[in-house]
Amino acid sequence: MARQARIIIPGQAMHVMVRGNNRETLFFNNADRRIYLDWLREAAKQFGSAVHAFSLMPNHVHLLITPQTADALAKTMQSLGRRYAQYFNQQHHRSGTIWEGRYRSSLIDPDYFLRCQRYIELNPVRVGFESNPQDSNWTSFASHIGGNAEPWLIDHQHFWKLGNTPFERQMSWAAFVKEGAPHWEDRQITEALIRSKPWVSDVYAQKLFKENSEQAMIRYRGRPKKLISIKSVT
Repeated sequence: MARQARIIIPGQAMHVMVRGNNRETLFFNNADRRIYLDWLREAAKQFGSAVHAFSLMPNHVHLLITPQTADALAKTMQSLGRRYAQYFNQQHHRSGTIWEGRYRSSLIDPDYFLRCQRYIELNPVRVGFESNPQDSNWTSFASHIGGNAEPWLIDHQHFWKLGNTPFERQMSWAAFVKEGAPHWEDRQITEALIRSKPWVSDVYAQKLFKENSEQAMIRYRGRPKKLISIKSVT
């Protein structure tokens, strides 16, 4: 069976996930995590991808990336994946693949961007590893609230709209993440990612994909939920 083509639009954010083979551990220590982020930074710069957010879990990774060209995301992930796999096998005296197939990816509606970023930065809390997002040292949450920053991260235009000063944006973001997400929202983001489908509104799908909008979307059970502006909840 032919692989399903990814839906990638240059300049539009993508939610990306990679897992360890058989869900095995990808990061045994902080040195592993540090080198993965360093090489992510280098690959993104080399191939034209803007990284907005990340969450490094023991056996999988979530990223929020805007590719600037049609092949930027693929080249970024392939370069990073090969480089880290070689390091990991050498460092931990093993061989063979460390990845569970291809990376998953989901095109994100610009109006949903901040909600997807929240999903990523709350990942350690959602799975029960941490009680609070600030307790995790290996997500981008600290960077977005003025903590231990990863200066190479590029804030999305929707993040800039949270306030006129860095302090205002940090406070708005902290409040939005603290509020948490409803279960249906987490479920929709997860399902779209697992199936490599866009997480977009009906209106946005029709705008982007026109006559093919039905094939690009997932039809969720029950009444569609309306996503309100972050400005109205912070």
